[in-house]
This record gives sequence, structure tokens and C-alpha cells, in this order.
Amino acid sequence: MALLFTGCAFEGDQWVADFKGVGSSSSPGAADLNGDGILDIVIGGSGTEFKSIEHAVMAIDGATGATLWTVGGHNQMVGSPTFKDINEDGTDDVVIGGRSGMLFALEGTTGEKLWEFLPYQPTNRYVDDTTILNFFNLQWTPDQNDDGFPDLLAPYGGFVKAKPGDPNRPAGYLLLISGKNGATIAKARVPDGRETYLSPLLYDFGQGLEVIFGTGGEDLPGSLYRAPLSAVKKEDLSMATNLLSGGSKGFIAPPILAKVTEDDIPEIIVCTVDGRMVCLDGQSNSVLWSASPGGDFDTYVMPAPGHFTGEDDILDFFASYGKGAWPNTDYTLHTLVDGKTGQIVFTDTLGTFQYASPIVADFTKDGKHDVMLSINYLSTHDVIGDPTDFYNNGLYIYTGGQGAPRQAFDAPLGSNLGSTPLITDLDGDGKIDMVTAYMSDPQNFYSFKNLKVERREINRSADGIFWGNYMGPDGKATVE
Repeated sequence: MALLFTGCAFEGDQWVADFKGVGSSSSPGAADLNGDGILDIVIGGSGTEFKSIEHAVMAIDGATGATLWTVGGHNQMVGSPTFKDINEDGTDDVVIGGRSGMLFALEGTTGEKLWEFLPYQPTNRYVDDTTILNFFNLQWTPDQNDDGFPDLLAPYGGFVKAKPGDPNRPAGYLLLISGKNGATIAKARVPDGRETYLSPLLYDFGQGLEVIFGTGGEDLPGSLYRAPLSAVKKEDLSMATNLLSGGSKGFIAPPILAKVTEDDIPEIIVCTVDGRMVCLDGQSNSVLWSASPGGDFDTYVMPAPGHFTGEDDILDFFASYGKGAWPNTDYTLHTLVDGKTGQIVFTDTLGTFQYASPIVADFTKDGKHDVMLSINYLSTHDVIGDPTDFYNNGLYIYTGGQGAPRQAFDAPLGSNLGSTPLITDLDGDGKIDMVTAYMSDPQNFYSFKNLKVERREINRSADGIFWGNYMGPDGKATVE
């Protein structure tokens, strides 16, 4: 297979950052932390489940790949970073969440903790306390506590030691947290009393800011809801609108907001764990269409928007599904859905289990949208006469969101569980920089060690980036 981005004369900026004792299922974010005018990389780290690690958060120099700073933690930092100048020194600071109550605000230049939601106490049994739940991705809100500084909307749910299929799980919450000092402003229990893993969205549909949030999980039911932000502040979600049932399973991947109808209100497009992609009218909440590959498919991946099919201006949506329920996933099915009709117009099987989401840009220089995916696959190698399977992790492009996939680079040994690539322009030279993360252990999929974070600059215009990171521009999961 010819490689899309190799064999040309262009020599772009590149580096590899190695972290031996840690892995990651966080997606990278970028902000200039050292004042050199080049965006730096921040990513959450994960070690063995329930174990403390020295690299729960890593900041990497965007120019060189050198480590700027690291911060330890007592479990896996699964969220992705968001940025705001909290101490008002002119440099963005980092807010990132993870399992067992970890939520840090970190000084951007040094990594020093500005605040911590649950200050660490060595004697606490964080992983055994059913009142200590998990954080995922957060949204900045307008000031909620009259201190003149934006605050945070956070999902708080999921007990780390809950057994698969056990319905006796603690309820999830939506929290409003002070952006300035980490204090809890409000704590609202989800209306159905179920767990929550979905990173909520915040949007003004015309009646003030509203929250889109979800409940349920891999094997327990839940629903997608809509409620005013004011209801979270009042700590009462009992009147939240139930938009959609997850059936026998719930909602994990965040939805996206994108205009599908001809009015000015964006629709809500969401993938359910039980293998459906559903488009809800943003004004009436009615189901416009529902697409499913059928059969035993689950998904933990958010759809990616782009103009891929048809002669219309309506966005289409690309998503990936795993055959079989986690963790027994046989292969991954990739689908393209026509945003106008809700029909699946393309499918392809490529790769083994992963839950990194697709990203969208013009990678083929034809002025059209293409899809990029991080793909895990197995290759067989002779090891002293014994055929042995190894994991590889590669980047693949679906030109125009469909057709035969094209491999971007040689695929290194290793795997990527759930880190969505970042494509942006780190140094402002007009070229796309691709930042990817994978674990270079070729045989142990969940080893969470030997993390590699790579930057590759490619000879493609950064103007062609449409959906360049997990949850899209500014992490709002909204197509403006």
C-alpha cells in the first residue's frame, strides 16, 4: 500500500516524546505554555488501573518534544485538557479531569497545582469509596458565582470498581465548579439516578444556555437529556427533557451539534452505545433519522461531521462501531451517514477495537473533506520460528469519507486505546501538524506503558482543517 504522506521532498517539523512507565487514553490539546509562540501539547496519562503514577499529566514542548513538566496522580487521567488563564499571568493554565475524583487546575508554565477538586490524602481509599466518582471532559461556562471569572460544567460519575452488569451503581451528577478556586458551586443528581460518563455540551438554542447530558454505560441503560443550565445551578434536574432512550445500554460518547435542517438551530447528532446514530431536531427534539449497521455493534465514538456525499450543503457524519460488546470486540466497522436522509452510504471494516474518534480535513489537496482514523491491527511476525501476533497502530485516510482507506505513514508496533489525534498548526506556518499518541507495547493492549507522543508536520494547508480534535474546535462539539 502506497503511503500518503511519505516519499515527497517536503521535510516537515517532527519529534517523538517517550514516556516509559505510562500510557494514555486521553486526547492531546494544545496551548502556548512557554511563551515561544509555538503551541505546546498537554495530554493525560494512565498507568495500571487504580495505581498512582508520576505522569498523570504531561506537558510537551511543541517545538522540540522536550518535557516541560509532569504532574502525578492517584489513578488514570482519562479526560482531555481545557485551557484558561486562571491566575491571569498571560499564559493559559490547564484544567483536566480523570478517574477517582481527579480534577486539577495546573499553572501552565510550571505545572504547579492552582487548585484540586479533591486534595489528595494518602490515607484515603479513593478507589473503594462509592462517593468518589470520575471526571471526563469539561465545559467553561459564564460566571456562576459572581467572582468575575468563568466557571466549569463537569460530568461526575462512574464508580471505578463497579462490576460489569451490576446495576447497583452510584448515581451520576452534573457539577458547577469555580474556575478560580475549584470549589463546588452546585451538584445536581441526574434525573434517572444512573451513572454518567458522557461529557456534556453547553449551547444556547435561543432560550438561554442549555446542557445536553447522558446517562448509562456499556451494559446498563440510560438516556440523553436536555436541561437549562439554570437547573444545574438550582441542583434540580427532575424536569430535564428526556430526548432519547439508549435501550438496554446508555450514552458514553458526546454528541455533536450541527445544522441539518434549514432553520438556524443546530441538530443534536449522537451515537448510542447500542450501535445507533440518531439525529434530533434542535428545536422540536423530534427524531429526524436513525441509522444503524444492524447486528451486534456497539460504539463509544463520537461522529465526525463533514461534506462527504450528495450535491447538497448538509453535513454528513462518519462514525465507527465495534462488532461485539466490549471487551470482546472482533473488528471495527466504519460508516458514513448521509446527513440529509440518514441513510448509511458507505461501510468498511478496518482494524480491531479502539475508541478514538475520527477527525476531518482536506488531506488529499482536492479541496474536499477527508476522514482520518487511528487504527489498531494485528500483524504476524516470525519469532524464532514461532508465528506471533503483534499490534500495530496506524493512521488511515478515507478520501471523501469513503472508498479504499489510504495509509498515511508506516504503522509502528503498538496500540492506541482511545486517544483521538490532534491536527492543528502548532507554529503558525500554515501547514498541518499532526499530534498522535500510542502505546508502543506490541502485545499487551491494555499495558498502559511505553507511551509515545509524536508530532509530524505534513505538506497540507492548515486552512483545510474542519474537525481537528476530540470534541472539535474549543472542545465544544459544535459546528458553527
